[in-house]
Amino acid sequence: MRAIRQMICVLATVVASAVASAQTPALEERKADHDALRALLAQSATALNTRKLDSMAEVLHPGFTVITVDNQKLVGLNAIKNYYSELFDGPKAILEKLETRPVADEVTQFVDATTGVAYGVSDDIYRFKDGDTRTMKTRWSAVMVKEGDVWKLVNVHFSANVLDNPLLDTLRAQTQKLALMAGAAGLIVGALLMAWLRRRPRA
Repeated sequence: MRAIRQMICVLATVVASAVASAQTPALEERKADHDALRALLAQSATALNTRKLDSMAEVLHPGFTVITVDNQKLVGLNAIKNYYSELFDGPKAILEKLETRPVADEVTQFVDATTGVAYGVSDDIYRFKDGDTRTMKTRWSAVMVKEGDVWKLVNVHFSANVLDNPLLDTLRAQTQKLALMAGAAGLIVGALLMAWLRRRPRA
């Protein structure tokens, strides 16, 4: 039994060494691509945090698609800009500022010479217009393609914990607030109407 265990340990060590040896040259061979993709991640975060979305135009694939944390599908830069405008400037805007901090779980996995897939997490800070500030951890995945010497984003998918989501909490709070305001307004109108009916001379 001891001999079998020793053999298993030896095999595991050999396999691990082989995998490590195979990965090291691969990482070195594509170092320029990994450096470019890390720069793309930083550029994307800066564009989102500063709301300078036009700075991403050159690194977005023509069919770029993003799935947001609130489960919306946006296709193209203009759709993203409209989405941001509603979050920050529209009549139903709830955000004052958003700070995203994406970190990759590991280096990009290359499907082929010009396609890569990356996964990671982000501790996002939401500053709401009512003064509240909350942090939410999101997970993200991204697909990139290389066109010439430039890596471009094809698809990004964000996901969040539905049980711990400050955006949903704020929306629920606003809905409750509006319901209370509507109820209070209804009571006031009802009271004024009753007072008017009481004062109204009877026929």
